[in-house]
Amino acid sequence: MLHNSLIMTTLSQLKERIDKLIEDQGEDSPVAAFIYTKEDVVQYDVNGNEVEIEDNKIVEDVLHNVVYTDWIYTTIQDSIDDQLSHKS
Repeated sequence: MLHNSLIMTTLSQLKERIDKLIEDQGEDSPVAAFIYTKEDVVQYDVNGNEVEIEDNKIVEDVLHNVVYTDWIYTTIQDSIDDQLSHKS
């Protein structure tokens, strides 16, 4: 289930979840993943140069809100349904 597998977490917690998935499903189980980290939360100055956001609270808030954007899950599920309809 997609909604339950994507939550705001730390890299260490993500590693634990992945290790558990490997244990349950095997190392060769197929997967699709989108991972956004602190490095993906950036702003740009007036010259187009990347400006690092040093306040982790801001980064956490931004990533938290991305996780709970329902259209992401809907779009992914629609894509899965579409692909499966072409396989049957």
